[in-house]
Amino acid sequence: MRPLETERLLLRGLRQEDLADIAGWGAWANAQLGKEIEAQEFLDFCFREYRESRMGPWGILLKGTGLLVGNCGLPHISFKQGTGEINYYVAREYRGQGLATEALMALLGFGFGDMGLTRIQGRCAPDNRSSERVMQKAGMKFERMIQSGAGSGEASRTEKLFVVMRSALKTPSE
Repeated sequence: MRPLETERLLLRGLRQEDLADIAGWGAWANAQLGKEIEAQEFLDFCFREYRESRMGPWGILLKGTGLLVGNCGLPHISFKQGTGEINYYVAREYRGQGLATEALMALLGFGFGDMGLTRIQGRCAPDNRSSERVMQKAGMKFERMIQSGAGSGEASRTEKLFVVMRSALKTPSE
């Protein structure tokens, strides 16, 4: 998994020394466990993904400061079908600056270019207007409502599915 670079961001594999930044994201819902424990569990998941599939979440770092402000990835890939799914998270205090869109554009470039995918999709809760806007700004279009979570131990929930095809994205020369 190679690092990806944009104008303002460096996307790279996460490291153990990122623990304090990750714990500070405010994304951890289980107060009983503690944010450091949940952040370590997330890092352990990332390290397992790197070992087992040679891919996993990229950390989103601000080039100017080196601060780790979120993560993004392509967690579900089917090379046989040429499809992938994106995800992204930016810590609350860094939202509204276009960072998620910038990271997502880098992921789309990697997925379509390096991986040869032809279709990439993303999902969000029906009321998550911010995430919806991020996907739309990156060129993704609403496809349909889907049910997700069923069969994975989670309650089924409705989500919006957004899609972009490789053929729909413009290349820099266009």
